[in-house]
Amino acid sequence: MAKALKVQRAGASDGVQWELASQWAQGWRFLKWSATAFIVIAFLVVIGQGFLFYRMFDDVHPVLGYAYLVILALILGVMVGRPIRSFLAMPVAARPPSIVIDPKAPEPSALAARLKYDLKYLEMLAGNPLLKDESDAIRAGIAKGRALLERTLRGPQDEALAVSVELEAFERDHIEALLKPLDAKVNALIHAEAVGVGVATAVSMNGTVDAFIVLWRNANLIARVSRIYFGRPHLGGSLRILRDVAAIVVVSRALEDVTDITGDVIGGLLGRMGGLVAGPLMDGGINAMMTLKLGYLAKRRCRSFKGWSAGQAKAISEEALQGVKQESGSVVADLLKRCGGLTSHAARATEKAVAGSKNAWGLVQSWFGAKPAGA
Repeated sequence: MAKALKVQRAGASDGVQWELASQWAQGWRFLKWSATAFIVIAFLVVIGQGFLFYRMFDDVHPVLGYAYLVILALILGVMVGRPIRSFLAMPVAARPPSIVIDPKAPEPSALAARLKYDLKYLEMLAGNPLLKDESDAIRAGIAKGRALLERTLRGPQDEALAVSVELEAFERDHIEALLKPLDAKVNALIHAEAVGVGVATAVSMNGTVDAFIVLWRNANLIARVSRIYFGRPHLGGSLRILRDVAAIVVVSRALEDVTDITGDVIGGLLGRMGGLVAGPLMDGGINAMMTLKLGYLAKRRCRSFKGWSAGQAKAISEEALQGVKQESGSVVADLLKRCGGLTSHAARATEKAVAGSKNAWGLVQSWFGAKPAGA
């Protein structure tokens, strides 16, 4: 949550303020303290009732009292302890460490910390059902990483630069190579979801319903991307990824950027076909481009080897935007194919233009407060 607050402050310093970041921080703080209070009260109630039953069994015979305590502890461990532990034990990819490695003078402690994270990352990939055929390669990578870690911990200080170079090669050959098939699945998923969102909002006649559909499908897309990389569904990990992606979107010109791209692509493809068709296509295209960008941000976050910070927001957003530019033509082309009967909605396009209606993402932004003029 501290990262989200830092991102929000960074955005304010750049002249871009959005109420969503502040509301998110306040709402999360309220939920956290409320959940803590509820857990404490529930724990005291269970302990109190447990003590009463213990006294009742102990009055019959002390052995019965001790047996009751053992059974109660086992029940609490299975029904409460295991679910809580499973929820808190998020996949390692969801919480990369904020390790700074100086390429000219790397610290052995930083290199060791990064290697420990890499080894945990490989162990997580070993449990991914999508990589079950790569078990030999994963084991070889883990063995290579452990040897490099021992060398880092025991080697002299002047060898740190050589280890840093080998670390880059290790991550490229033994982790990035394993992620390539997952990247292909994620890219196909993002493309399909972007086209689906674009088509759904291009032919829809209700902007408010569109906004809810876009929000839900984008949140679901981020959760599906995280599951592909994590190897199993995990609510805590998906929410963390969603939080970091939302923070990047808040401080970036996400909607303005994709609007410019969509206008250029649709204008080039439609030529002089007329504004009646271009209206709904523009709405669907903007929503499709935003879905693309959020998907690429989630992909970047799930395969990141270092923690996200406010200082990275601009660079990360620009990187995702480059992916949107490369894929925009293909997505819009598929959008046009799927919207073959769009001319029947031409009259609605004129009504939209007269009424000045917003696309779904523009409506979503208005729910959380508008950016100041000139931002």
